[in-house]
Amino acid sequence: MPATAQDSFGADDYVAALTASNMADRPLSVHLRLPLCGGGAAREDTGMGAFGVGLARLDREMVLIRRCLSAGRRIQALHWEGHALPGMSLAQMSELADRLEARFALDTSGDRDFIVELAPRATDVFALRHLQALGFNRLKLMLPFVTGRRVTSPSHWARRVEPLLDETQRVGWHSLELVHTIGPWCQSRHTLLEILLTLGAMAPPRITLRPSGTLSSLQWHHALNAADALLLARGYGLLGPGAYARRGGALEDALEQARRETVRDRLGLGTGGVSRLPDAEARNTRNAMAYAAALDAGRLATATGNWHRADEDSQAAAPS
Repeated sequence: MPATAQDSFGADDYVAALTASNMADRPLSVHLRLPLCGGGAAREDTGMGAFGVGLARLDREMVLIRRCLSAGRRIQALHWEGHALPGMSLAQMSELADRLEARFALDTSGDRDFIVELAPRATDVFALRHLQALGFNRLKLMLPFVTGRRVTSPSHWARRVEPLLDETQRVGWHSLELVHTIGPWCQSRHTLLEILLTLGAMAPPRITLRPSGTLSSLQWHHALNAADALLLARGYGLLGPGAYARRGGALEDALEQARRETVRDRLGLGTGGVSRLPDAEARNTRNAMAYAAALDAGRLATATGNWHRADEDSQAAAPS
C-alpha cells in the first residue's frame, strides 16, 4: 500500500482499504455515534425533521460503504454509542435499526455482540425490552449524570440503576456494564470510596472507570489503585486499567467477547466514526457541517487515516 500521511488520507484511500478488506472476509463490527448528525437541523425543502435528515445522511454513508464490501459479510457486532437515546422515540429506534438491516446483513447467532449505551435517568424497562426486541443483547449504563450543574450522588443514581440491572438479568441480556467517569468531583477520598462501594455493592457483571478530560494522570493513578484494591477484593477480575468483570461467567464472557472483536473489521459511522481494517485506519470528520456536506455531495466523510501495511513495511526495512 502507498505511504500516506494522516492528513492526506482521504475518502479514496478509505474506499481502497474497504475493498481490500474483502480478501480476509472478516465479520463486521459497526460503531454508530448518536445522536444522528442533522447538519443544521430540519430541512424545509424535504419536510424532514432533524432525525429524518440525519438518518438520510447515515443511509447515504452506509450505501457508499456497502458498495465496497462483498455481499456475504455480516454485522456480528453493533455498538450504538453516545448514550443519546433519550432524544429518540421507540419508533425512531426501530427506524434506525430497520435502515441498518436494509443495508447490511445482521448476524442473529448467539455470537453476536449488539451493544447500546444508555443514560439511566432517561431509561426504563420498556425501552430495554424494545431494544432487546431489536436484537440488542449487551447494555452499558453511563454514570454519573448531571442535574443542572450538579453531579448526582451514588445513592441517587443507584436507585435508577437497580431496576435496570434486575431487568437485564431477568430477561437474559448477555451483559450489563456500569461505566463511571472519574472527574474532579471524585477528588476527595471519601467521594471516591463512596462511588466504588456503591458500584461493588450493586455487583453488576462489569464495571468500567474512565477518566474525565480534566483529571490529572496522578489523580487517575490514585483512583485506579483504590478501585483495584476494593473491587478485586469483592470478587472482580481485572480486564485492563479501570475495567473489571465479576469472576466466573461474567469474566469468561468478557474475555471471549474481546477475543471475537479482534477478528472483526470495525466500521465507524457518523461524525468522528473510527474504522479499523486490516490495511488501514480511517476517521470521519468530527465537524457536523463537514460531515453533512461530504455526504450531500455523495462522498464519504473521511478526514484522516493511515495505512498499516506501509508502516509495517517501512519498519521492516529500517536497519536494526
